[in-house]
Amino acid sequence: MIAPKFFGQLFFRRKKLPADVSFLKGTLGTALASVLLFCGCVRQDPDSTSYHIYSEGTFIEVESGSEEYAKKTDEAEFYVPDGMVTDYLSKNTLDDKEKELYDRILKDLGSLKERAPLTVDAEIYVRLLNLILLERLSYTQVSDWEWEYNTDNQGLDIVFVYRFTADQISSMNIAAERAAKEIMKGVTPDMDDYEKVKYFHDYLVLNCTANTDYEYADTIYGALVQKEAMCEGYTKAFSYLCNLAGIENVIVAGETYVPHVWNMVKLGGNWYHVDVTWDDPDDKLHEAFPDVILYQYFMVTDSVIENNHLIWSYPAEFPKANGRNENYFVREGTDITNAEEFLTVSENAIMGAVSRGEQSAMVKFETNDLYISTVSDLAERSINDVFEAMLSRIGATYGKDIKLSWTDYYGQYRILTFIIEYN
Repeated sequence: MIAPKFFGQLFFRRKKLPADVSFLKGTLGTALASVLLFCGCVRQDPDSTSYHIYSEGTFIEVESGSEEYAKKTDEAEFYVPDGMVTDYLSKNTLDDKEKELYDRILKDLGSLKERAPLTVDAEIYVRLLNLILLERLSYTQVSDWEWEYNTDNQGLDIVFVYRFTADQISSMNIAAERAAKEIMKGVTPDMDDYEKVKYFHDYLVLNCTANTDYEYADTIYGALVQKEAMCEGYTKAFSYLCNLAGIENVIVAGETYVPHVWNMVKLGGNWYHVDVTWDDPDDKLHEAFPDVILYQYFMVTDSVIENNHLIWSYPAEFPKANGRNENYFVREGTDITNAEEFLTVSENAIMGAVSRGEQSAMVKFETNDLYISTVSDLAERSINDVFEAMLSRIGATYGKDIKLSWTDYYGQYRILTFIIEYN
């Protein structure tokens, strides 16, 4: 298998508790990374009357008396823009007692409370803590936590370590909100939900660079403003954009070669998986053709994603994805069921890509035999000779002179990717 450019990085570890209590714990973020100050984005003086944001080279000053700065929620001491909550799981999987504890932990994290007494089973507490960190898209302030014995109440406390202050979180959220508003200008009234989801997917692939070492790689700010992210940054940014578009979605926790997160969206009553991180081409393909977008992991079923993704049931059970109608290859009409369809289906895919100014098109074959025989034939012939008539039609229709090449980047999934070069 050709490994995707970036797999994502989460840290799941065991912490030993007093009285021989232990359990699996996960921190959805850079929990083992060094805690760094949010330098260059906010003024570090806690008594300052304003702070600064550097967004794509633009200097913005936000006065402390401004509406944006002052806006806080009942649950947080920092600014949380609309759309930065994806809470399908907590609304649909928790009972009343769990929801009450969820809200209590949420309030503690929102106020950046440094310690809280453990009054419930530790495993339940940690599961809900992780659910919050999965659903509250801007809650990336927790860098670590530890258990401590409290001699006053003779019980356990959970002690949180924070890497950002409330003002720092606010500044990142404001910058991310502004970036998202610019992206949302590309959503037009004639787009259906599939086209909106595809637009968000394509934007992140083309504009965000995978970087596991970047300090803000697990944040929406990293993905949308600084345009560097790991799987969490890609996933949270995609979820945020879907929320702004009113598209129901959820973030999935699981693993590939390492722990990993990705998205699910609900269209037409059915759930579909979307893994933006794995649709970002690897370094070699990206360097050769920087505008190529892949769709193997766009709007797919459980059976497709489970080829190389393990879906966890932690911290909650995720929806089942069995729909086909909104799958990329079905929607785009690029499924090939027999050899006679190859030229026609491929031409439609390439012509559609050219009409949109895209640099790649993908077709998927029904069987391995059909894929192998087609690729073998292409390897012996010039692809530009095979599609000579189509290239002439493209020139006549769009006034564009193009050259084709192809790659078996996703050949193991019977996918042929055409690379379109504009002369």
